[in-house]
Amino acid sequence: MKKLLTLLLAAIMLLGPFSFVTAEEPYTIKWVVVGGGMPKNYDTWKAKFDEYLAEKMPGTAFDVEVISWGAWGDKRNAMINSGEYFDIVFTNTDSFYTDIQKNALLDLTELLPKYAPKLYEELPEALWTAASVNGKIYAVPTYKDSSLAQYFIYDTAVVEATGINLDEIKDLADWEPIFLEMQKSGIDPPFVMSQEGVYQILDKYDNAGIGVPVIGVRYDDAERKVVSIFETEEIMGYLHLLHKWYNDGIINIDAATLKENPRYRAFYFGQGWHNAWPITDGKPSSDKLWFGPIFSNGTAQGSMNGISAACKDPERVLKFLELVNTDTKMRDMICYGEEGVNYTLTEDKLVVRSDDNSWDWPRYTQGNHFVLTPEASTPTQLEEIKANNDAATASVLLGFVVDRSNIQDEIDNINEVYNAYKAELLTGTGNPDELVPLMIEEMKNVGFEKVMEELAKQLEAHFAE
Repeated sequence: MKKLLTLLLAAIMLLGPFSFVTAEEPYTIKWVVVGGGMPKNYDTWKAKFDEYLAEKMPGTAFDVEVISWGAWGDKRNAMINSGEYFDIVFTNTDSFYTDIQKNALLDLTELLPKYAPKLYEELPEALWTAASVNGKIYAVPTYKDSSLAQYFIYDTAVVEATGINLDEIKDLADWEPIFLEMQKSGIDPPFVMSQEGVYQILDKYDNAGIGVPVIGVRYDDAERKVVSIFETEEIMGYLHLLHKWYNDGIINIDAATLKENPRYRAFYFGQGWHNAWPITDGKPSSDKLWFGPIFSNGTAQGSMNGISAACKDPERVLKFLELVNTDTKMRDMICYGEEGVNYTLTEDKLVVRSDDNSWDWPRYTQGNHFVLTPEASTPTQLEEIKANNDAATASVLLGFVVDRSNIQDEIDNINEVYNAYKAELLTGTGNPDELVPLMIEEMKNVGFEKVMEELAKQLEAHFAE
């Protein structure tokens, strides 16, 4: 008996240290994101990051998998469908609703104010609304250029040489006399575009997540009237203008088939903020606001991070995301990489990125931009983006997303029809008086009116609550 007891005690002593080490192993938070692939100096960066994370959250380590853009969609789907473990995953409008339908994301509604109160309070309420479905929050939105504003971008010297007062420019049509003067000076055609055309005109309408910009509600229509976007007087007016310009040689003749825009264009559109385009292919540029800023589900859902429904320690992971969005040192390390390798600091404590050692985890996928240390090359950029957000008008559909489950086939068929017409319409190549009726008729044959009615019905029910 004594011999047996001695053996048991020896076994316990052998197991004891192993058990202690296991208990002390840190919980490693795994984050899956899209980007340019794993950074080359990831291991040395991780060692420094884990050291800082351990100070802030003892017993916690970190691991990120940056999946290349080309592989992202397939690999992400495979991970979710197979149940591969992760704690945090990047999501946006392309995947958010599908993730929720698959029960892949954790409902954060009650956890956020309890375990990440600073994060919950510091992000605008409208962002949380945009990250919600049926009143439940399923992701942490990235607070960045979260509103949409469209700008006219132009070669400063070329446009100023026309002598026309730019203060009079309010809408697209106001550029015609400038384009004509540009033609006379040899900038011909003055308005060069690819087959994507002037799709920006459609951004004034919120399509509530339908996925095809042919049905929606104008973002500022208090009555929330569902319309056939291409048949509205506003959009038909733009299409007629583009067709006139195409016939007048203002728009390039190959616009409907040109796959990529040239590096230099004397005039184009940009979605962003004031002073976002100081240089266009080496030449000084200026910008002028066209419309916006607009805040909607679509603009806010361009970057979010959800917690896996299978996460083993959601409270810890939420606290980590709170640090990512509120702690400047941690935010800088994630955004810029390893100090002395991927970036350095000036005497004024501004960031200078390395030209030789890129950090391939893109900023837009991560967290709150407004706690970052500014970059020396654009020291006021974060303030300008924040000002755009603060000035934004919220869409009348904010917080509503259409349930596509019983209209998905119709939407897919409508999208197929739209893709056949959009290049000719949005570049001005085709006559809208001929093409729009043809397009709408084809769409009606595959369920256009059913989708219109379903959207209207769901809107009425949602906003009646």
